[in-house]
Amino acid sequence: MDVPQIVISAEDLEKGTLPEKHDQPQDKARSILPNAYYDVVRLKLQHRPWLECLYQFMNPATEGFAMQPSRRMEVFDIKVIHFTESGKPDPVIKCSTPEEFKRAVSEEKERTGTLIIAKGLSRAMIEVLGTTYELEPEFFASYLAGTEIFRQVRYESPLVRPPARSPYLLPDYIRKAPFYTAEYRRPYHIKGGDQIVFKLRVAVTNTSRGTSIIHPDLPDVFVGEKISVYKKRGSKIGIILTDQLLSDVPPASHIPNPVSLLDDDGENLGTDARWRQVSARRELISWIDRLTPDEAKTLFNDQKQLALLPVLKIIERHGVMFLLHASYIMGRILMRNCDAKFPNSIPFFLWISRSLHRFVHQHQMLLRNSLEIASLRGGDDIAEQKEDFAFLYKELDKTLNSLEEDVKFLIGEASVREGKIVGWVSKFAALFLPVSLLATILSISDPGYVKWAILGGLSVPFVLISIYLMFMFPTYFDGLSVTTR
Repeated sequence: MDVPQIVISAEDLEKGTLPEKHDQPQDKARSILPNAYYDVVRLKLQHRPWLECLYQFMNPATEGFAMQPSRRMEVFDIKVIHFTESGKPDPVIKCSTPEEFKRAVSEEKERTGTLIIAKGLSRAMIEVLGTTYELEPEFFASYLAGTEIFRQVRYESPLVRPPARSPYLLPDYIRKAPFYTAEYRRPYHIKGGDQIVFKLRVAVTNTSRGTSIIHPDLPDVFVGEKISVYKKRGSKIGIILTDQLLSDVPPASHIPNPVSLLDDDGENLGTDARWRQVSARRELISWIDRLTPDEAKTLFNDQKQLALLPVLKIIERHGVMFLLHASYIMGRILMRNCDAKFPNSIPFFLWISRSLHRFVHQHQMLLRNSLEIASLRGGDDIAEQKEDFAFLYKELDKTLNSLEEDVKFLIGEASVREGKIVGWVSKFAALFLPVSLLATILSISDPGYVKWAILGGLSVPFVLISIYLMFMFPTYFDGLSVTTR
């Protein structure tokens, strides 16, 4: 989207921390003052205009948000995972209030590190995380970037209301900053069309993001999600921000995910949880659960980027889901697998194909951006992930080529149908030839039976032959009609 954004370079990094208590270690939690972080953001806004999206999100007086103010201000959903000195993760601690979070992180124990994973975002979570660990406001602003134009039920044009300014991070900033943000698209199957999608976007999530809708009447949509990861050099604290799910119903092309079910999330999905959508946070917790003690000990190593490999794996997996769903829809068009919502109509098929073509291009761009960010962060050996992304990118290229061929075929089929209609019109027009001949014969002023003899001898056979040739005689071209590709 063409949204006013402010470019941030590495020169702005030194301004990123809170002005007080810089000599304190990040790991030591400090008392949280009411509105402390909001006041810091408000003061910094005059020198950092790119924090406007964060400031407006935290400001309860900001107009233009379709979601309930209580969601944006008070929702609190954070899970804390402590790692013992042996590398084994402790049981997940679910925090539903700031007080529970403070108790979870205030225990004085020797640990390898602590991982904090938030689902969704609200002012309460920003306040407690920002003040406890002195996080740069750009971390939250980068995560919220893009939501400023989806505060209403639908996309809000910048011509109607100028969107809040958000950061656009330059490569030198991404390379040196203590955080990174990656974006991807998640396929959904949401009955009710685009209207239900728009309502869910402001009723279920706190961070409304862009939605790629194939057709207003179809339940197939692709919704944007982000993952932001923060860890300072020398710190044993990692913070990850993830998005909420719009729905737990997967697309029709869904393949069950081999993700182990942990804590209370599994109970919410029932016994058929493998056929349900899996949130990014649950995937990260599943990844943590599979770590060996030696791998867990190196999780907070400064030589590695925190959670970079699982984040890339999540992006890759959703890229595969997107590819499978695009192939599924293309197969429905090819095989004419139609119903009331998916009619057998060439204009409908052309709409679907062109929408998919645009979305595939967008997904390729997201994959490329995610891989560039991973390359800039360095640390981990991501050679394998680069190969996987390159393979996925090529498969998306093949999908683009197939879509282009499908569009050509559909346009050709439409031309053939149009030609048939013109042919039938021509055949009916040819019927006027014998009628004209009859009119000419009957206009002869002969009192005898000459004109009737001519009528019977020529006109009637001519009409019968014309009807046979036009409607009953099999033509050469009829044998060449193509029904399959």
